[in-house]
Amino acid sequence: MGILVDQADQLRARLSWQRGSGDAGAFTLTAAELRLLPLLSTHLSIPEIAAELFVSPNTVKTHAVSIYLKLGASARTQAVTRARELGLLDG
Repeated sequence: MGILVDQADQLRARLSWQRGSGDAGAFTLTAAELRLLPLLSTHLSIPEIAAELFVSPNTVKTHAVSIYLKLGASARTQAVTRARELGLLDG
């Protein structure tokens, strides 16, 4: 539990720092999208990510497309790159 609290605090700090940068889309990511985001940077396929998160592949696809739109990306690699630029993912 302690690790999750630390990670949440770090994410809040990153988000508050980024708020002034004009990248509003990154701040509208839902909790589900934020859970998915780190898995997009892995080699896992959509069905494998779905199994990890205990959701359907269609749910993963829906959240991924939403992430892409919010980060101004058209593909998984672009979304991951953008998330790293915004400090939402470790690089």
